[in-house]
Amino acid sequence: MKFGVCARVEKSELVKAAGFDYIELSVAGDLMPEIEEAEWDRHRWLIEAMPLLPESFNSFIRSGKITGPEADTERLKKYVKTALRRASLVGGSIIVFGSNTARNIPDGFPRERALQQIEEFLIMCADESDQTGVKVAIEPLHSGESNIINLVSEGAEIARKINRMGVQNLADTFHMEKENEPVSAIVDSADVLAHVHTADTDRFAPGIGLYDHPALFRALRDAGYDDRLSIECDWQDKFDENIMSSLQHLKKVHTLVNG
Repeated sequence: MKFGVCARVEKSELVKAAGFDYIELSVAGDLMPEIEEAEWDRHRWLIEAMPLLPESFNSFIRSGKITGPEADTERLKKYVKTALRRASLVGGSIIVFGSNTARNIPDGFPRERALQQIEEFLIMCADESDQTGVKVAIEPLHSGESNIINLVSEGAEIARKINRMGVQNLADTFHMEKENEPVSAIVDSADVLAHVHTADTDRFAPGIGLYDHPALFRALRDAGYDDRLSIECDWQDKFDENIMSSLQHLKKVHTLVNG
């Protein structure tokens, strides 16, 4: 299994020194799909100079709407095309589709139509994935953040409906805990699982809370999942202090479970 962490470009040296396999950057903040190539190139060289690859990206759609009457299909097509192409250029394999503000259903808007709009957006992603090889992983978000796609089981259902290799699902242990969704949902969605996020209880850094990481790694083992796992947590201004111990905690538990 590859271990990564959601962090900024300027933390890449520390991330590498701590022993991580990759770093998870931001689409909106690092791939910058709405700025011109010449301007992005000034940031691209910083990404390419990092000592490890940005194999995954989060913060896909930070502004604008995917659902509701304000959704702009042509803007989204251009944005997706640019995001996946730039991700592929710098070594990316996965883009995480959380984007709660963009996907949340506006008040009074039909839920079925909003779900259809999300599916249409994901088909755009699948089309661009065919060209770039970069997959998009649906991230179920807890109901305090999003009013649609709250469970791993729901994300898996959508991925299966789209039925394209470029659109898969993600399991985030923080959101699963908030929704009281059992880790068995990971096993049940194994056929479409492409990425995992984890933290400790209340989104603390792994190893300083009460989250049952042995149960998580047993579920991942039973699901046959051995790809990437990213730490996405609230470091409480102690990133530099806790990053290495958090990775050591996860690797220790992974070894205990898998031998």
